[in-house]
Amino acid sequence: MQKRSELFFNVLLLPIDFIAVVGGFVLAYIIRVKIENKPVSHPLGALAFLKLLLLVVPIWILIFALSGLYNLSGLRGRLDELGKVFVAVSGGTMFLILIDFASKQPLFPAKAIPFYGYGLSLVLVLLGRQIVRAIQRGLFNFGVGVHQAVLVGSGPVAQQVAEGLRTGRSGYRLIALIEKAKNASKRVPGLPTYTSLDEFIAHNKGRHVDEIIQADAGFDPDEILEMVNYASNHHLTYRFVPNQFGIFAVNSSVSNVAGLPMIELKHTPLEGWGRIVKRTFDILGALVGLIVFSPVFLLVAIASKIVDPGPVLYRHKRLSRVGKTIFIYKFRSMYLKYCTGPGYSGKTDAEVLADDLGRPELATEFAKEQKLNDDPRVHSLGRFLRKTSLDELPQFLNVLRGDLSLVGPRPIIEAELERYGTGQSAFLALKPGLTGLWQISGRSDLGYEERVKLDIYYIENWSLFLDIKILVKTALSVLGGRGAY
Repeated sequence: MQKRSELFFNVLLLPIDFIAVVGGFVLAYIIRVKIENKPVSHPLGALAFLKLLLLVVPIWILIFALSGLYNLSGLRGRLDELGKVFVAVSGGTMFLILIDFASKQPLFPAKAIPFYGYGLSLVLVLLGRQIVRAIQRGLFNFGVGVHQAVLVGSGPVAQQVAEGLRTGRSGYRLIALIEKAKNASKRVPGLPTYTSLDEFIAHNKGRHVDEIIQADAGFDPDEILEMVNYASNHHLTYRFVPNQFGIFAVNSSVSNVAGLPMIELKHTPLEGWGRIVKRTFDILGALVGLIVFSPVFLLVAIASKIVDPGPVLYRHKRLSRVGKTIFIYKFRSMYLKYCTGPGYSGKTDAEVLADDLGRPELATEFAKEQKLNDDPRVHSLGRFLRKTSLDELPQFLNVLRGDLSLVGPRPIIEAELERYGTGQSAFLALKPGLTGLWQISGRSDLGYEERVKLDIYYIENWSLFLDIKILVKTALSVLGGRGAY
């Protein structure tokens, strides 16, 4: 998984680029209009020019993004970044010239300004990025943002990787070598050497690892697959030199590390900028939801106190991203005496159903589906709340806090995780959602296995458009009252 410092510096590049582009064209205006003091063909005040510039430059930043200048692998290749900056600044300047040509009101007071601005913007963007990268590399000396990596293999390619990553500016620290070939420690000296992944784990319990990098190793496919599964289950980045085997992951990306192309296996498309976009979308959506539904909160709270006095909200322990424990909020829909878990009766659902209500067949049904078609513990208001999904409105607070996302896999209890089988690591790669594919595909009418498959599909195929589509369909599904109980 990407380190927070790496993500922070890539986010920082966005305002730096914006300031550099605006600054370049402002300097161009000053040089041509103020310093040269020559007549201009289209007189335009400095403030008016700046306002026009601020309206157009955001589209230019979009060109930067499309050119790949905000990818998280940008630190690895200077020449590659230089070429992308040249293309993006050139494309942005051409965009401004086209707007100037098509507009009735000229954008530039003089024809020389876009040429001056182009050169100055190119220099300032490169300078700003060099300063940011220099700070980032300087922090590597203090261990900030450094990736702790395990190298697999000891052949010529592995030796080249080790040599390249041992430079202080690489952003990597090799902590171990895994290789069963003889004399591996002599070919890649200076690293603790282990003959298998199990041996490495046994001797490094509790040690932090960020990545596993596989070069040319003497392991068979089953052993390699074991390493891939270990990385996936422990949310580590797994990279390999692509000349060993084909790309077998749906979500993968190619980057340059130590002068060699490597393929990174991603747990989900929701990494890097995807996480930022989704979190921003969640915060805005949660704020809107809390404001719009605030009258409903008040009415439900009053009605709940009348029907069954006690706490209005019900807290339930669930799992969030990377196995983090959270408590999600709902309007209490059960009689207080039947509420389960810490802070309530302390009993499990099975104990309440079998012992308190004398319905062991319902305990069996709940254990299988984690829901009941006709739950006797739910009071009359609770049935209405569940039917309309109003009981889940307080989860906007969870979204705002960052426990949940607006859209995601179902929030499950720890005991359910084993039912995801080999998909456990994928499930824990994302925050659970207030709604999801399971909500719009039958809701409570779906069997448990179908719900699991929908969760895994969402995780592997996330996009912002898919989130919006799910939210719209959720609203329609709730209004129709389909499949909820």
